[in-house]
Amino acid sequence: MAIITLSQALVQAIGPDGVSWGQQRFDVAGGNDATGNTQDRLGAPPRWTLSLASPDGLETQWAVLWEELILQLRGRVNYLLAWDPKRPAPRGTMRGTMTVDGSHAAGATTLNVTVSGTGQVGNTILRGSPLQINTGLGTLQLVRTIGDATAVNSGDNSDIALTVEPPLRTALSNGTAVTWDRASTYFKLTDLANAWTYHDRNIERGFALNFIERWN
Repeated sequence: MAIITLSQALVQAIGPDGVSWGQQRFDVAGGNDATGNTQDRLGAPPRWTLSLASPDGLETQWAVLWEELILQLRGRVNYLLAWDPKRPAPRGTMRGTMTVDGSHAAGATTLNVTVSGTGQVGNTILRGSPLQINTGLGTLQLVRTIGDATAVNSGDNSDIALTVEPPLRTALSNGTAVTWDRASTYFKLTDLANAWTYHDRNIERGFALNFIERWN
């Protein structure tokens, strides 16, 4: 098993409408035949989905990047570590070194973050911003912010309280790393067969890859 990182070079070979980001849920539905009442409850944690597609025609110098990725993934054997190519940084003005502020329980949807250094007070993280919590397979989690938030003063640093989805899968300890630049998660292919078409010897088309998040 190996981890293949989505390259910036390949991102340049993605079509203008070639990124689709979503969420696969595993909620469990139940019902009462006598009363007609229905209930829905959380099953397994939701997983992010990602689809990448090339434009209709690619010159060989770009097409070989797609071929390389397909071959390196080896079907579902290896992982792809990828971020949202259309949103590689959070919306808003807050940047810098971010860490979790205090301990957080699994299932929480509030994430308190400390940003090192002065000058961050009043900076923002706006709704829809991707953030990566922790690192490493099995511990990393990718979330998106719900609503806008503004940093406030906290001694030598600045604090910002965020609402995030999906809820935290695991408990977090104080000081856990929060990554905003190309916030990523791990994916595996959903399809075992992939093919591409040669238009002529210098142009190829038909690259389309579908992924679902995997942390185990």
